[in-house]
Amino acid sequence: MSQPRSLFSVLREAINSRDPITGTLRPSAFERAVHAWLGGGAAARRPSSSLMLVRIDWTTRGGRTTRPGRRQAESVLKTVADITGSCLRATDVLGRVDDDTLGVLLPSTPAQQAEHVCRRIRAATGERTPSTGFPVTVSIGLATGLVTDPWAKAAEALEDAQLDGGNQIVHATANVHD
Repeated sequence: MSQPRSLFSVLREAINSRDPITGTLRPSAFERAVHAWLGGGAAARRPSSSLMLVRIDWTTRGGRTTRPGRRQAESVLKTVADITGSCLRATDVLGRVDDDTLGVLLPSTPAQQAEHVCRRIRAATGERTPSTGFPVTVSIGLATGLVTDPWAKAAEALEDAQLDGGNQIVHATANVHD
């Protein structure tokens, strides 16, 4: 009798960890995954030069100064999440960070390979999002597991990419652990 209950608990947890719009991990579940890699304690796997954290945010292009409506924005976010997922390996972790931002944890991924993945995501987004009715670009910030607070550094790199005009990839490299 305990077997079905245990299976039910596992299934419920899996369903509750998924974002209903993107199908990726919910922000809290993604944060737990990142913390498992970067957080303190014996289970933490950092620091590592072959762990990359990526933050992805989308925007419409073509001079639009406002975002589409909520339903359309959710559709675009889902499309960007699907595109991003199609560029990742089974071992990579994709999650929603907030309303418009996705996060990716790339374990066992050197910086050069992570940058290649980011370029594929950016190119695929430009090619495949016209079906949403909105031409979309992505800005991407990434940081290695060796920088101090890689999650914050990836956020700063994303902000730099956006401030520099968007549709760019910025790699944070400052404040590396000794």
